[in-house]
Amino acid sequence: MDPSSFFDAVREVLKLLLGSSSTAILSAVGLVLLLLAGVMAYVAVKSKPEDLSTFNKVALFVCLIGGILFSAAGPALALFYVSQNPIQTRHVDQRFEDLINNARVNFVVRLIAYDPIENPERGIDRLTKLGPQKQVYSFVADYNELVGRSVRDALEMLGSPYENGQHVSAVIFPLETRLYPANARGLLQVIREVEAQSTIELKDRFFADSGMLKPDEIDDLREIGIHSYRVESFKSHYPRYCQMARTFFCGQFASRDQVGGLYRDWHPLGFSQKNPPTTPCSIPVHDFCTFTDWNQGRANLKPKFGSRAFLLKNLEINRIPGRILISFEKEVDRVIPDIGAR
Repeated sequence: MDPSSFFDAVREVLKLLLGSSSTAILSAVGLVLLLLAGVMAYVAVKSKPEDLSTFNKVALFVCLIGGILFSAAGPALALFYVSQNPIQTRHVDQRFEDLINNARVNFVVRLIAYDPIENPERGIDRLTKLGPQKQVYSFVADYNELVGRSVRDALEMLGSPYENGQHVSAVIFPLETRLYPANARGLLQVIREVEAQSTIELKDRFFADSGMLKPDEIDDLREIGIHSYRVESFKSHYPRYCQMARTFFCGQFASRDQVGGLYRDWHPLGFSQKNPPTTPCSIPVHDFCTFTDWNQGRANLKPKFGSRAFLLKNLEINRIPGRILISFEKEVDRVIPDIGAR
């Protein structure tokens, strides 16, 4: 085995052990006990037999046996988890780092939960577009953030918990068109594009006033490079962008339903919230848009972080190359399958 393969294997083992708090704790306790046993064994070797107390002998035995058992329990539990769900899921820490860095997306997924009696047209065999016909842009998620998770858990991460009796249509496909991160900046870009290409009367547009954006903001919003969507890249503009995005989110504008059907799970930093607030528009602007830096925000944001959100043209499904269509009816505890594209 070459060194790179060995280190790759070590990394995979560590990812398995550290992927769950329970396996990590068991392994850590085992390591500590083995270290203590090593220290006590060293003391025992250096001491005369008659100088060793009964306590030292018992402690050495307990630490050694306990260390072996706990050290074995960590990997054993990790293997059990893998046997229950062999698809490796992406940990929240990694997903949150992807949000911070605006990591590249290769495959996206659209999950549509629906009542089969009231909305049979949302069944996978009857869907024609990613979203409702009136939408110009629809919300999608990074497939790699949801793969391996149950459909029920995936819906929760997308801010729309599963309701009894619902069916779920899933559309998975490789990304071959422009994708906008759905943070405040990306949302404003999409609104401008939609309104520029629509027949909505000027007075009914969100950007009805040509002076609404400052010259430097207009220049910034023209940039579509992947790094430009990192919040750190437009941090000086973020308070203004967020306030404008909130006004659109909470207002009644003609283009509102054409832009993804914004729902209460949307967060202006570009992700769907788990257990979203019931009335987000009642949150004061300062609290709605508060952001200092990721170090301070991490502790408050991670518990509510579900999955990154993106806006994509509302494509015709039968014209999407490489699409995979799945219908989950009563199998909402089945996992989002690994299609081998990661």
